[in-house]
Amino acid sequence: MGKKAALGIDIGGTKLRIGLVDRRFHLLDVFLTEEHRWLTPQELVRFLAGNVEQFISRHKDFDIIGGGVGYPGPICFPKRATFSYSNLLNEAWKSVPLAEMIEEKIGMRVVVDNDANLAGLAEMRLGAGRNFAHAVYVTISTGLGGAIFIDRKLYRGFLGNAGEFGHMVVDRGGRYCKCGNRGCLMSLLSGLGIEKLIREEPSCQFLFSSEEDGPTCVKKLVELAIAGNAVARDVVQPLLEYLALAFLNVIQILNPEVIVVGGSLGKVLVRNFMDPVREYLKARLPSEIVEQTQI
Repeated sequence: MGKKAALGIDIGGTKLRIGLVDRRFHLLDVFLTEEHRWLTPQELVRFLAGNVEQFISRHKDFDIIGGGVGYPGPICFPKRATFSYSNLLNEAWKSVPLAEMIEEKIGMRVVVDNDANLAGLAEMRLGAGRNFAHAVYVTISTGLGGAIFIDRKLYRGFLGNAGEFGHMVVDRGGRYCKCGNRGCLMSLLSGLGIEKLIREEPSCQFLFSSEEDGPTCVKKLVELAIAGNAVARDVVQPLLEYLALAFLNVIQILNPEVIVVGGSLGKVLVRNFMDPVREYLKARLPSEIVEQTQI
C-alpha cells in the first residue's frame, strides 16, 4: 500500500462530517449527517466506527494512517479527554476519554482537539493566516470558539483550554451559558444563542412562521437584516456590539497581527456588518493598532 490517506472527523454542534484526504489534502471521500447530536459518547463512537469501516472498504488502495478529530467543546489535551460541557445535546459528555474510545473502535491512532483549534490550524497552514506569525482565529457557527497562535505555534494553555473566546463574559446580566456563567459571548452571539434570542424577542414573532426551526430562523434573521428589514436590523444591532467588544478584548490582550473569522455565521457577519464594528474599534483603540490589525 504505497498511497497514504488520513481521516478528518468533525463532530460539530449541528453537523458531523467525516472526510478522507490524501497527502496533498485532496478530499477523496466525505460523509455528512445531522443525526448525532443526542447520541451518548458510546453511541457516537460506534456510529463513527461504522462509517470509518465503510471508508476503508471503499478505498482499499489507500493506507489510512490515522485521523484528526474535532470536538465541539473544550478538550483536556494532556488526557485526550473532554471537559464538562459541549455543544452536543446529550448530557453524558463530562470527562470522556474520547481519543482512547475512538482508537479502540477504529483500530488506528487519532488526535482529538477542540474543533476551533483544528480550524485555526487549517487557516494557518492553508488559509487566511498563512502569512502571519501572531494570529487569532474566531469561529461563530452553532457555537463560538477560537484559537491563539504565537510565532505560528498553537497556544493551548496549561490543560488545553486556551482560546475559549465564547466563554468571555460580555454581559454579567445576560443569559446563562452551558458552562454555568451568565452573559458569555457564546450564549449571546452563537447560533444557539441567537435561536434563544429569537424565541424571547417579541418583535421576532412577525418575522417567522411557526413551522420555521431554530437554525432556519437564524439564517433568515441575518438575511433580512442584510436586506434592510428594520425589525431584523434592530435585533442584530446588539449582536454586532458584542462582536466588536470581543474583537476589542482580543486585540487588547493578545495584540495579534490578524483576526481570522470563520464559521458560517461569523463569515456572514464580517462580510456584511464590519463598518460599525470598525468604528467601535477606532473609537476605543490607538489608531496605530486599529490600522495595523487585520480582520
